Amino acid sequence: MKIKNKSGYVRVSSMSQESNFSIQSQKQQLIQNGIKEKNIFIEIGSGTNEIKNRSIFQKWITQKLKDNDLLMVTKIDRCSRNTLEFLKLQDILFKKNIL
Repeated sequence: MKIKNKSGYVRVSSMSQESNFSIQSQKQQLIQNGIKEKNIFIEIGSGTNEIKNRSIFQKWITQKLKDNDLLMVTKIDRCSRNTLEFLKLQDILFKKNIL
């Protein structure tokens, strides 16, 4: 299976984290792992929000990511708030054949 496109997701919980280099740190890790900066999407919002309530992330996984695309995060808690949310996300991505 060949990866078509690589994307990265960066999330911080608050504007204060935006200014304390958390976003930059996550972006740098993704870039070091082969994600182009133009393919990194950033969201500011609480991890307590369900995936369906994170508009940028929801749009990306439902409209932008396609078959055999790769989605990378720096830590699992950036894309899900708990194990149940992660398993829901995993199921969505698996059904769309997103790596």
